[in-house]
Amino acid sequence: MKIKVSGSKAVIGFIIFALFLSFSLNVEGQSPVSSQKITLDIKGMDIVDVLKILSQRTGMNIVASRNVTGRVTIFLKDVDVWDSFEIILLSNDLAYEVKGDIVSVMTGREYETIYGERFKDKKELSIIQLNYAKAVEIAKALNQVKTAVGRVVVDEGSNTLILMDTHDRLMQMEEMARVMDASTVTKVFALDYAKSDKLNAKIQDMVTKGVGSVRFDERTNKVVVTDLPEKVIEIEKVINAFDEKTRQVSIDAKIVQVELEDKFKSGIDWKAVFRRLTVEQTLTAGLTTGGKLTISTVFGDPNKTLDSVIDVLKETGKTDIISSPKVTAIDGEEAKILVGTKEAYITATTTTPATGAVTTAESVNFVDVGVQLYVTPTINKEGFVTMKIRPVVSSVSSRIETTASPDGVPIIKTSEAETSVVVKDGVTIVMGGLMEDKKVKSVNKFPILGDIPILGFPFRKTSEEVKKTELVIFLTPTVISGDLPGAIGSSEEDLIYTRYYDTIREKILDTAMRYYQQGYVSGEVAILFSIARNGSLRGEPKLLNEARPELADLAVRSLKASAPFPPLPKGLRGDVENFRITISYE
Repeated sequence: MKIKVSGSKAVIGFIIFALFLSFSLNVEGQSPVSSQKITLDIKGMDIVDVLKILSQRTGMNIVASRNVTGRVTIFLKDVDVWDSFEIILLSNDLAYEVKGDIVSVMTGREYETIYGERFKDKKELSIIQLNYAKAVEIAKALNQVKTAVGRVVVDEGSNTLILMDTHDRLMQMEEMARVMDASTVTKVFALDYAKSDKLNAKIQDMVTKGVGSVRFDERTNKVVVTDLPEKVIEIEKVINAFDEKTRQVSIDAKIVQVELEDKFKSGIDWKAVFRRLTVEQTLTAGLTTGGKLTISTVFGDPNKTLDSVIDVLKETGKTDIISSPKVTAIDGEEAKILVGTKEAYITATTTTPATGAVTTAESVNFVDVGVQLYVTPTINKEGFVTMKIRPVVSSVSSRIETTASPDGVPIIKTSEAETSVVVKDGVTIVMGGLMEDKKVKSVNKFPILGDIPILGFPFRKTSEEVKKTELVIFLTPTVISGDLPGAIGSSEEDLIYTRYYDTIREKILDTAMRYYQQGYVSGEVAILFSIARNGSLRGEPKLLNEARPELADLAVRSLKASAPFPPLPKGLRGDVENFRITISYE
């Protein structure tokens, strides 16, 4: 019996504890309805009618005591139902009690009579109108510090926070909201060099969450920053760091072709060449067609370096400067140099409609053939330039005849390499090893007799031979500011070049007219030639088109007879300038 009585007491005690725990959990702060949003726009309505509306729209079972009176003015949008209920009661000094699915609403005095303590001692209400910060973002921070019975309600329309919590914690949350709602400043930054849309991504993460903002206008290239004063100062430093003047590199290139003699068919011995120069470093890179690309950096004046190397190269074969391009590249961006031609071929597209005639559309396509040089310079603070170099040498190896392209689609043979080299500003890079086999067709004939159709065949001989050539590329990078007079590509230098060209052109044409005899054969001869600083011819002139041998000889003799020319003007910075002239004989 004692055992049974003891057991009964234990069971009864457990039931009482469970009921007390259940009652404690439902007295306050627990929502008896599922989570849902509600919008209220009420002004001066009786609170009993407001509770009735909540009951009808949400399914809450609400019982209000006879002493519950007052009027409600509230404007809430998309707020949790239970949060709205608590806000309405606390703003009218009312209390509530939850038992199962029933919510009893009473006055604060009635609650104190029943439970012996004031209802508002546990939870107080505070409404904060924010001036600068966004309520949604501030609420995220306050939700981290509220107590278990606390609530943070956001009204985005009015940018207002409604806080409910214990007295001490509510004071802390109010202070946090006040600090975070500090006054902001707005500053407009006009960018000179950086692009606003690209800079926007870099500073977007720096703004104060919920307070700051970044906007950019692509048309005016301006950035508008709104944030706390100290944060705007930090962002300004970052903007100034990125909005620096873009540095540029002037690349002076010389492309030299060496027609190798028989004993140098395997290529130029670059070790022997560089032993005669002041070489800082020598690198090699593999070519896609086999062999190696040799790259060296050479100290000294670029023009003297060019002269020294050409003097050595002449010992290996006939040497010609085929091009002297000059380009300016922006720091970190690729520049392209093409010395060659664009081979054309035709493609056809046939359309067969369900009804009607078949149509064929032809289009002309082009492919670059010759020497292509891709250079990407990167400048560091110490004046060194990292040159990413990719030379490509291509030629037409054969053609495939098609219906659309009777002349054939060109099959391109390509040899290329890619490497990077770091050089000091003004140091010359020498690249060799780009070898190519060229088919040269020559015609030997007796004058006049060899030109007779059919009958002149015994008096002329056509031969074809393969000549091995090697290309040597000189690159001299020079860091420039971009606003210096006479910079590469500037209108001033172009004007000086044009005036000088007109002077030498008139002199050459006058000489050609004196050499030409009336009734002689007609035609055109295009010649590429180089003039040194002192006005003398540099190297042998090069024919750029197929012309009658007698006309080509006459044009070259006229050019040589016109030399020396006036010295190069001071506005032309190079010690050697290349010119092209076409002499027409009629």
